[in-house]
Amino acid sequence: MSDAAPSRPRRMGPIFWVGCLLWVIAAVGALVVYQIRPQTAPLARTTPSAPAGPDAQTITLNPEGKTEISISDLLAGKYEKANESGSIWDPAGLNDFSFTNCDGRTITKQDLLGKPWAVATVFTHCIGPCPTVTRQMKQLQDELKGYDCHLVTLTVDPKRDTPEVLKKYALLNGADLEKWYFLTGNVDEIYGLIHNGFKLAVQEAVGPDVQPGYEVIHSVLVLLVDEHGVVQEKYNAAKPSEMVALRRELQRRSSFLPADARKPQNR
Repeated sequence: MSDAAPSRPRRMGPIFWVGCLLWVIAAVGALVVYQIRPQTAPLARTTPSAPAGPDAQTITLNPEGKTEISISDLLAGKYEKANESGSIWDPAGLNDFSFTNCDGRTITKQDLLGKPWAVATVFTHCIGPCPTVTRQMKQLQDELKGYDCHLVTLTVDPKRDTPEVLKKYALLNGADLEKWYFLTGNVDEIYGLIHNGFKLAVQEAVGPDVQPGYEVIHSVLVLLVDEHGVVQEKYNAAKPSEMVALRRELQRRSSFLPADARKPQNR
């Protein structure tokens, strides 16, 4: 039997070398992607920072410009700088004011003296807390039918809330216009009374991110004012228990009307 001829090593063809080259390219590409991924991935998730909100803003509460407080604290009713009497409100009472009611009548401080009253701030285009505030005021009206007191809603958007607009809003919400006033007037006078007299927040929202229905920053607190025009206490309209306390206090301070004097007289 003859010996077999020795085998020759096989030569690698072009296909083999092309395959090797592709594997090298793929490996290099994977390494490059791995190196740049930590830098580019976070950039894809980055979102613009939110604009400064009420927490970053302050307003002045007195004419001298010496008392400033954040709007967020005022919205929460945290203005606690008491005067010598121990109250945060002036014991001499609110300054005189004159505004236009939704039925065209002029309502002044003098018109409200002699009876206790509750006052809230809203604007008719509001889609934030205003409907809650107005709903709570309507409930107060219904529960105080036999009591000689007033309710007052003061707009914080007088440019749009004309007497005609306010009257439509009042009637839509079932207001008795003999008991419940919807007031508008000069914006500086309104904001001055709210800041300096009520010690509450109010400020127009500005900037490109303002949404319709949120054009004014204001408080949801309802204030109790006594028959002498002195603010006595604040109540959060978003808390039913506080509104119950307000209703009881108005009942305690008010005289009870005879039955024939309780009929609503909407105009």
